[in-house]
Amino acid sequence: MRSSGLAILLVTMACHGRGAPRPITNAPPAPPASGAFMAGMFAADRTLIYDVTQESSFYDDQDPAADADGMVKTASTDPVTCHLAVATLGRYRTATIACDDDGDAATLRPRILEELERTYATDGAQLWRLEAGALPTTVAELEAALPAAPDLVAGQPSAEQGGYDDTSDDDDGDGDPDDGEDDARFGTVHRVTATTDGWCVEDESWGGDEGGASWCVSASRGVTSATWYFAGGSSQDQRAELRER
Repeated sequence: MRSSGLAILLVTMACHGRGAPRPITNAPPAPPASGAFMAGMFAADRTLIYDVTQESSFYDDQDPAADADGMVKTASTDPVTCHLAVATLGRYRTATIACDDDGDAATLRPRILEELERTYATDGAQLWRLEAGALPTTVAELEAALPAAPDLVAGQPSAEQGGYDDTSDDDDGDGDPDDGEDDARFGTVHRVTATTDGWCVEDESWGGDEGGASWCVSASRGVTSATWYFAGGSSQDQRAELRER
């Protein structure tokens, strides 16, 4: 079973609009490198403290720690120190987050850190979030690592892409691909939500197991949060939240 926070996410997944999202292209703009877009993220090197919460649950009604429903649940919140390093590469500014390991816990690092520890790049009008492990040091390396389209552009409105699987495949294996039960079992959603001074970007998928991740950025504070969850034989829900200054 999922935690209540995860259940809310699933309800949200099921209620997605059908409006066409604003098209985003990767065409380089004319202006030179600038930190004007998301200026707070690219301003200077600094230390960041995130509160990392990990929650998990699984069913085992024979476990002494199980609750009345047979669920074994654990939860913890610990501070994690991270470091933001900014650089200029040609017409781009980059910001890379790297977090400290905590002694022996380095071998058991929270999965959420894979969502948090990323390099972000801007050309003054667009924002890209690079894949985990990408640490470019030259313009050529950066441009090779950029996703095909930016994750965000200045003035980006809220948008949503994806939804339930709309193919006629027999997803549930009952021999009838058109029984109305197949499409609702499988799907993916990419969602961008505009906030007061930034955005949250979320990706979710479901079909047997369920999983998803999100990250939020503020124009003044940079990356303010990240989440990751998985629900299959057990449920895991992790989030990192930037401490207020």
